[in-house]
Amino acid sequence: MNHFRAGNSLARLAIAASLAVSFCATAAHAKPKVRVITETFTVDATTLPGLLMQLQQKGPKGFWAYTDWYVSWTGSCETSARITYTLPRHKNIYALNLVLRRKWLAMIKALEAHEHKHGQNAINAAEEIEKTNCADGYAVIKKWNKADVDLDKRTRHGKLEGVGLK
Repeated sequence: MNHFRAGNSLARLAIAASLAVSFCATAAHAKPKVRVITETFTVDATTLPGLLMQLQQKGPKGFWAYTDWYVSWTGSCETSARITYTLPRHKNIYALNLVLRRKWLAMIKALEAHEHKHGQNAINAAEEIEKTNCADGYAVIKKWNKADVDLDKRTRHGKLEGVGLK
């Protein structure tokens, strides 16, 4: 699931947007600058019930993982995206029995793939804002934020893509 922060800084972005409209008409288009940060939280349970409980309790906002993105643009219509992934990490994967370890590794692979789809939505938003000369950045961000919500609905937060341990 994506948490979108651009709307939380409306005053700052309103200033940036007004400057962008003034200066973007002649801007050369470059790819948006993308900054990716990966944070982890640690679990150490060695049983399926224990892992499920720790993922729920220690995961960000009650989820097993989370993608937070923020898109901004300058007066010269240079866009950037900051994407922060928060993912689980097992303290000692070799403490898991072989069956559970395989399930864990498959789940992590599916979880990372799912979260990277949210990250791609941030990049898509930044690229679209730049392509439109920053004309309506708020509408573009709203569109891609909705794409994140739709992704989670469609995939049941990744469960239909293999995010699970059972």
